[in-house]
Amino acid sequence: MHDVLGATSRAAFLRRAAALAAVGALGSWGVEDAAARPQSTTLQWTTWADHFFPQQIAQVKKVTGIGAKATLFTDDAAGYLKLKQHGAPIDMLSADALWVTKEYKEKLVQSFDINDIASAKGLYSVAKQVPFWKASDGGYLAYPKGWSMSIIYYNPKYVKTAPTSWEALTDKKYRGKIVAENSASALFADAGVAVGAKDPTNMSSGELSRAKDYLKALKPNVLKLVSQGDEVVRALADESAWIGIQWLGTEFRVKAAGGPLVKPAIPKEGTTGWIDGEMLTAGSKQKSAFITFVGAMETPEWSAKLFLKNGHPMLNEKAYKVLVNQGHKELADKSLYNKPELAMKMTLWGPSTNDQAVTDAFNEVFGG
Repeated sequence: MHDVLGATSRAAFLRRAAALAAVGALGSWGVEDAAARPQSTTLQWTTWADHFFPQQIAQVKKVTGIGAKATLFTDDAAGYLKLKQHGAPIDMLSADALWVTKEYKEKLVQSFDINDIASAKGLYSVAKQVPFWKASDGGYLAYPKGWSMSIIYYNPKYVKTAPTSWEALTDKKYRGKIVAENSASALFADAGVAVGAKDPTNMSSGELSRAKDYLKALKPNVLKLVSQGDEVVRALADESAWIGIQWLGTEFRVKAAGGPLVKPAIPKEGTTGWIDGEMLTAGSKQKSAFITFVGAMETPEWSAKLFLKNGHPMLNEKAYKVLVNQGHKELADKSLYNKPELAMKMTLWGPSTNDQAVTDAFNEVFGG
């Protein structure tokens, strides 16, 4: 753990205060936090592209002395395997919902006091009461970030009838026109919903077989599986794809990318979804730096900016108020930003009791 810097001169204190003023996005970080910052360090962070702006990391580094090297990964299974294989070199890992619980049970991550993180006071109360993110020692397992449900988005220019079921996506008229993220667990969860599985994240062998058959029927219609959500948006924007499986707010992201009008369709069979957060790995010796870094990254101002870029709801209530003050209330409400309680009513993404069977079935279908 890094030592805390001692008392600074008045001049140094004022320089740091000026730096804070220049970085308005660090709104909830007080001068006293900057004056007591840990020594300069860099956290190794395995995450998704929608969790940060490069300039955000740079500004947090400037103010706090703590930076991060962000390494991207495709899905929770990949992040889990990377952490299990490499351990300590990774300080922070982003993860969805029940994957957090799995990694804690396997002693791959450690708990922390969420109230030690400066920005936590701005969270919706439901975000600090996620039952499966509570550790046995009374700590918390993941700093709450955002949430969304899996939605079908379609271009009405080409798709004349709204695809309001998962089964509709297997229609041959959509051959090579669907794009989705390359996530075995997410795609099989959606497939599980499509075939009526009792628990789409933990299917029986018979349910898994039916889900695999569904994905086999879907495969000819898949233009490509992509590593990040931004690529789904680009494919819809340039009209190479007519349909995309993506999260809330995608219609606004496509429009912002210069693309056409796309519309959402919620499948009648139901849908799956995620809440995600930032975890501190068990092997990391940077707990103090993690607390400070996350506190500076997750301010209301930065959360609002990330919402405007990515479209899906965040779990920072103060950021919602920032958005309202900036004239974005209608946009935020259409994306269900002010309905965080819905996050706990979805079929949440999580590991299967037989992850290998899901991986094998996914590879059989998509040739992984």
